[in-house]
Amino acid sequence: MTTSPNTTPSACATALNPLLAPDRISFRCALDHLQDALTADWQVFLRRKMPDTPERLEYSHHAAQAWSLCFEALCEVRDLETAHPDLRAAALELIQTTPGSYPVSSEVDVLKLELKRLSNSHFVGSDEGLYDLLFHAHTLNTVHNSNLQMMRAYWNN
Repeated sequence: MTTSPNTTPSACATALNPLLAPDRISFRCALDHLQDALTADWQVFLRRKMPDTPERLEYSHHAAQAWSLCFEALCEVRDLETAHPDLRAAALELIQTTPGSYPVSSEVDVLKLELKRLSNSHFVGSDEGLYDLLFHAHTLNTVHNSNLQMMRAYWNN
């Protein structure tokens, strides 16, 4: 036993460092907001037959607010100069799926392929954690596409 501090780097700390990078944290935050927005949209859709009550308006307001936060978070990643180029590209792709861009499911489907391509350009379980983040973005985009198709099918009938 020595009294000097351990100078050997910890393997656990080294593996976490890329995940704690500002661009990864910002992108994860944007994905969390995207998930909240998709959930809020679905809640509005489930209550579509509800009369215009304060409760229904509250759900609509919550969805609009969730999409706004998502858009802002994606723009932050897009504008972050130190962000990994693939995270910036994914943020740019996801911005095009926000309601302000009036996405249709066919466009979201094409963007889904681009997100899948970006995630496949990284190794599963790599130290950078990019594959996991980009695959999660691809998965959320797939959910968004499915939601849009379901909503369109309902409103077209």
